[in-house]
This record gives sequence, C-alpha cells and structure tokens, in this order.
Amino acid sequence: MRPVGPPRQVHTPLPGPRARALMARGRFDMQHVYRSMVVDDAASLGTSLVDVDGNVFLDMSASFALGALGYNHPALLQMARSEMFAHAAANPTSTPFLTTDTWFDFVEAVEERFAPPGLARMYCVDAGGEGVESALKAAFIVHGERRRAATGRPTNPLELPPEEQARIMDNAGTDAVIVSFSGAFHGRGLGPMTATHSKLIHKADLPAFPWPQVPYPASRWPLDAHAVENAAEEARSLELLEQVLDAHRGRVAAVIVEPVQSEGGDRHASAAFYRGVQARAHAAGAAFILDEVQTGVAISGKMWCHEHFDLPEPPDLVTFGKKMQLGGFFAREPWDITQFGRMYQTRNGDRARGLLALATLREVERSHLCEHVAGVGVHFLSGLEELVARHPGLLDQARGRGFLLAFDLPSPALRDEFNRRALAHGVFASYTGARSVRLRPHLITTHAEVDEALAVFDLVASEMKA
Repeated sequence: MRPVGPPRQVHTPLPGPRARALMARGRFDMQHVYRSMVVDDAASLGTSLVDVDGNVFLDMSASFALGALGYNHPALLQMARSEMFAHAAANPTSTPFLTTDTWFDFVEAVEERFAPPGLARMYCVDAGGEGVESALKAAFIVHGERRRAATGRPTNPLELPPEEQARIMDNAGTDAVIVSFSGAFHGRGLGPMTATHSKLIHKADLPAFPWPQVPYPASRWPLDAHAVENAAEEARSLELLEQVLDAHRGRVAAVIVEPVQSEGGDRHASAAFYRGVQARAHAAGAAFILDEVQTGVAISGKMWCHEHFDLPEPPDLVTFGKKMQLGGFFAREPWDITQFGRMYQTRNGDRARGLLALATLREVERSHLCEHVAGVGVHFLSGLEELVARHPGLLDQARGRGFLLAFDLPSPALRDEFNRRALAHGVFASYTGARSVRLRPHLITTHAEVDEALAVFDLVASEMKA
C-alpha cells in the first residue's frame, strides 16, 4: 500500500533552529558545507519529507534521484526489519568468494525480470560512479585482448613476454581511449571524471586521460517547434563522432553516453541519435555504453530509459546505481570478464543492499510503477509547459520523459531564488546545469501531488515577477 504522509507545512525559517544546531555539530565532516536540511527520517512518509523542526515538504528531488518508493515504504521497512537483512548487514562477506543464499535470490530475480533485455551478466559494486568506473575497465580489457589477438599475441596478460609485463607494472598504460560527450557526467573517479564535461569545478586540478569528446546535441523544447534545428544538431554531432572515431581508428575501447544528461542540465536527444551513436560505435569496433545510473529503474516510464530508443540490438554495457540501491553494470556476453583477478573488489555486492534492491524492484513491478510514471509524467510535463507559457521571460524549456523533468530560468541566481521560494512554500526541488530546476519525483508521486507542486511553482513565478 502506498504510504501517505502529513500535509505540507513550513513554520520556521529554513533551516530551522534545531537543524542549525545539529549542522553546527557536524563540522568535522568535510561535506558539512553542502547541507541545507536535516531530515527526520522516522517522521517522513511517502512523498512527505519532514525535517527535524517539523517542517513538511513535498519532495520533488528524492535526494538527486536516489529515492524510489518514497519515505518509509512498507515493503522496504519489512525487508529492513527482517532477520535475513539483519544477518546480511551484520555479517559482510567478500561476495565473489563467500556469499549466502539471499544473494542468489537477488541475482536470479534481476536476470529473469529486471535486467535490460539482451544483457547476459551483472557486476555489482557499491555505487553508481564506481559502476561506471568498472564498466570502463571492462571495455578496456576486452579492447586490449582483441587488439593482442588481432596481432597473434597472447590475450592473457600473464602470458606476455617478461619485458612487456614489466612495462605494464611500470605504468606503461594503453593508448586506447573512451569517447564521451560534452555536458556529460559519469562519476567522480578519475576514469569517469575524464569522461565528464559538465562543470569546471568537478575537474579542476585533477589528472585526466587524453580522451576525446564530441558535442552533445541537446534538444530545444518544445520538440515540435524545434524539429529542424534539433535534427541538424544531431546530424552535426554524429558527423563529428565519425571524425573522432576515424582519428582514433583501432584505439577506441568504448563510446559512453547518458540517455538523458542529468547533471549536465537535463539535456535530451532523440532515439534516432542514440541509434546513430550505437551504429557508429560498433562500426569502429568500440563498446556502446549507456550510463543509466540516474535514468534507470522506472523513472523514465520504462525500467531502463534506453528501452525508449528502439535500438536494433542491446547496448554492450549498461551502468546502474541510485534507485538500484547499489551500483554496477550489466554486460553482453563478450564483456563478461571471467579471468581470475581481472575484475574484482572485496565486496562486489553488498548483500544487504541487494535485499533492498530486490524489494524495490519487486514493488516497482507489483504496483506497475513504470506505467504509473509514464502517465503521471505526461501530466507533469504538460503542466510545466503551461507554466512556461504563463510566465514567458522567466520560465523556459520545460522538458522531460517520465519523471526526468526540468525547466530553465534566465540565470543561476534566479534559478536558486526560485528553488528557495518553492522550499519556503513547501516544495523541495533541485538544480542541474547552469540555470535549470531539476525535478526527480519519487515513483509513487500522484497526479494530485503533481498539481500541488505546479500550483506552488506558479505562485513562486508570480512572486518573482511582481
């Protein structure tokens, strides 16, 4: 049963006095500077986020899309209170070597009902960015083995001549590259960060690999009104991708792209564009990687966002995180890395997180949340388009698919002011890109709650224009 939280109310300055006192205690934590709220996670329920001062907000952020079923969903609480969860949490294992029967329940269910169609293997780590890092490693490994095989050399690195093994151990590296797109965000590790191009602050002072990027053809909205220019930008991007692949012929391990560029400003491209990227990656002998850390698990209206693209064949690697409760990637058979020690981390699958993931996925299936998100998402986007029409000059570019939604304001300062005012009126929205309001409702969000958020956004826009 869907939990229904308390009605929205804001009765203190934000943050409230108790929240400010608690934040003052947390300064030893390097990340204390980011905090704007302290949540009462016992009182929060459904889509109602309650803070420690008793303020209640309609949560349209879900902690940057981490949340799936709202707060304190009965299915997740039941799992968290179970004996098997307690044992999994209290008894960590190096899952590749030592595990329990509950891990096989998770793996089998994902394989049978929840994995992207056509992908044969799953590799689990702790979080999404780590999953991207692992997928890039898998792409490099297969690419390196194929290059050696093409020249008659051993594919197994342990069979290479001693002098070549020595060069590897002395950081000889590889001249292979990953191709990514402008505006991308793929994680905070040094590999994913090289493929990230969304914000300067992410990359400043960090080493990076010499990998190429291609302009991403961010669609202008409404799509019907910008069809010609959007098609031209996509054609240009694909032409430049071909040029990059040709310039790095034989050295491209993978092309990586998000189905929606989330951190980069909620930027979209057409299904035809993604089919074009896949075709060109495969023609170049490169893996086609879809980063679904934020776009996976029903938030697009399908279990995996790339299912909207009608790809002629499955992607080679698909990363996951956030709503999956743990990170990792799915892979087609050729990217199944089986050599002992080649792909391994101590945990490679937190059994407790796997139990929560399975409970989440089963509830998504049981409550038909893909279909729910698809329908309510159309209603939400229509409402945002009406807001933009009512507030020209302030709101622009309402866009989205399912619950991957956003709209723009003229500047970062105005965007931040909009979010502050919305919060004061009881709606918690987020930010992305330079000037976009990002919306990531929990999958259980209803038509009525969408209308509540739209009414607040309308009020805030009117206040800002006054």
